[in-house]
Amino acid sequence: MIKRLSITITGVVQGVGFRPHVYRLAKKYNLSGQVNNNNIGVQIEVEGSIDNIQNFISDLRNCPPKQSRIDSFANFEIPLKNEMEFSIIISSGDGPKEVEISPDLATCAECLTDILDPTNRRYAYPFTNCTNCGPRYSIIQGRPYDRKLTSMKAFAMCDACDAEYKNPLDRRFHAQPNCCPNCGPSLHTLGINDGPSPLEAIVTKIQQNSLIAIKGIGGFNIACDATSQAAVKKLRLAKRRPNRAFAMMAKNMAAIKEICQVSTNEENALQSEVAPIVLLKKKTGHFNHISPDNNYLGIMLPYTPLHHLLMKHFDFLVMTSANKADEPIAISDEEILKLIDDKIIEAALSHNRPILHRCDDSIWQFPNGKRQVIRFSRGMVPSSFPCTCSVNTKALGANLKNSFALTKNGRIYLSQHIGDLIDYRNYQFQQKEIDNLENLLDIHPEHTICDAHPGYENFNANYHQVFHHHAHMLSVVGEHNLKCTNILGIIADGTGLGSDGKIWGFEFLLIGHVRQKFKRIAHLEYFDLIGGDKATSEIDRLAVALTAQHHYSLNNISADRVSLLKNLAKNKVNTHQTSSLGRLFDGVAAILGLTQYAEYEGQAAILLQQLAENYTKDYDNNLPTARYTPTIENMIIKHHILIAEILQDLESEVAKNEIAIKFHLWVVDTIVEIINSTNHQAVVFSGGCFQNRLLCELLQNKIETMKINYYFNEKIPINDGGISYGQAFFSE
Repeated sequence: MIKRLSITITGVVQGVGFRPHVYRLAKKYNLSGQVNNNNIGVQIEVEGSIDNIQNFISDLRNCPPKQSRIDSFANFEIPLKNEMEFSIIISSGDGPKEVEISPDLATCAECLTDILDPTNRRYAYPFTNCTNCGPRYSIIQGRPYDRKLTSMKAFAMCDACDAEYKNPLDRRFHAQPNCCPNCGPSLHTLGINDGPSPLEAIVTKIQQNSLIAIKGIGGFNIACDATSQAAVKKLRLAKRRPNRAFAMMAKNMAAIKEICQVSTNEENALQSEVAPIVLLKKKTGHFNHISPDNNYLGIMLPYTPLHHLLMKHFDFLVMTSANKADEPIAISDEEILKLIDDKIIEAALSHNRPILHRCDDSIWQFPNGKRQVIRFSRGMVPSSFPCTCSVNTKALGANLKNSFALTKNGRIYLSQHIGDLIDYRNYQFQQKEIDNLENLLDIHPEHTICDAHPGYENFNANYHQVFHHHAHMLSVVGEHNLKCTNILGIIADGTGLGSDGKIWGFEFLLIGHVRQKFKRIAHLEYFDLIGGDKATSEIDRLAVALTAQHHYSLNNISADRVSLLKNLAKNKVNTHQTSSLGRLFDGVAAILGLTQYAEYEGQAAILLQQLAENYTKDYDNNLPTARYTPTIENMIIKHHILIAEILQDLESEVAKNEIAIKFHLWVVDTIVEIINSTNHQAVVFSGGCFQNRLLCELLQNKIETMKINYYFNEKIPINDGGISYGQAFFSE
């Protein structure tokens, strides 16, 4: 019996080779009909025997293209048309825009083979792509996903590319960015003459220790020879980053394994279509000039053909965002020429395919083998996650590490990393990208949510406000779709306004049936932020605050400075109170004399982590038997006994690396004690302090023995980049 079905598929089904896949399956099962993209997703009509149609549907649902994601699959019978062929027809742009957009995809193995094969017409062509790889989100202007609605619209395909595009058996069949040297984008240099080859000219400059910007998929990176201490020193001066770690790009996996420990999960991540920066444990000290403050290197593999061609000449390049400190990543020649004028870089390798959406490189790490997202950006956006929200909502996120989120039709769409909104240029970037994504997804928010802090750039008294740590907690509850009614949230970070008007940061929250409400059941004892926000960078202020009630001389801070700070605290001059674990980490680091001024957010905590990890390295991963005593009174975690014990250890000349590991263990023991004293069905962890891999692993190792249900963020950033997702989940 012959039937004809109409099939509608939604999800990530455009820009991932879905229509060619459908075409090939239809041919395989001798079906006639058609397939096209529309603003919903992919629309299919198939006609043939019932058995063949059932086999077609089974294959399509169970074995879709690798990069796709099917969210819904609906079909119904329609009248026969008695066609003889199956065809891909012109896309329809009518109706509401529902289809999801594919993230940008790292170069596939087949395209890499093409550019390395001297007999291939795409040999050494830096814009080679196919349905399995290449730019997607960064070049899209509108939907449905067709060339005319991308930044490739200016490049008409040559006859050879057009033949591939129309050949159902070719992997470039309906690949929208398809191109070659005869018809596609081309390279050019800025700041120097191209010479016979722009790429060769840039390679020469890098070999001469120059700082060069390279245009990638989501923006420009500043590159230099990572093996050259002179070049890296020059970069540190240009970027005003004396000690902060830089990311690197490695030639291949073999090169990475020479200098870092690489687990199976880490290797899979590096070689995935996302191709994120992955934080890896150093094997040697050869690259301490790249990350002097910690025991890890952030490394990625080449993810575009241009990167692969460039890395033929180098083992390792530094690859850091092309911008001034805290500004958005540069995407245009005009922005790069300004960096050249400002002497930050000397030249650039650019091209004439416009970037329409800025995206920094994504960053992952794997504590105890479990993925943790530190930056959600290139290769991941614009991903969506299921929810039950019935009202279109805009969630504006946090002030630091900002992202935003939009909800529509049971999905939460999380944006790329925006940056710190304290810089107005990042705020402008956020507002522009909100407009872009609302237009692309055809979302008209009826409801807007912001952080409850009235001093944040996105605060508006007319918006619904969600407290920072509540949003952190909900980001884990939502990600793992937790339905239990008594959830304990343990949130540890640097800052966030609490419901009592103070600065929170080591919080134990309970939520029940109603996720929009929480109860704070325990927290760190408050201590002074002398000078308010100044204490986040001048961390000697925290050391003075924490030791004020102890008779101990801080030898690494001058007596005049201590006296001044004590007077400021006594007179409450711009002095706030905090329960932040992040600030406690900073204060302990300052007490130990690791640094008195934080060059960048988290530096002191990273130094303390490094010191503690060095203890485990020195003692073959054995932990000290002596511990600091968790003291909890009326569910208030008392820090004064901890500080007294640390000061006693310093007077007794206990090694600082032992003090550092004992402090980490104190945090773990404190958390465990409160977990054991609380009635709960699940425990969730979130907040920037859990980016500390040592702390995370010590904690996980301990609670694994407790037989409790516990969850960390895995797909959503564990830091403030996940706040917008938690806010959006609040709206359900």
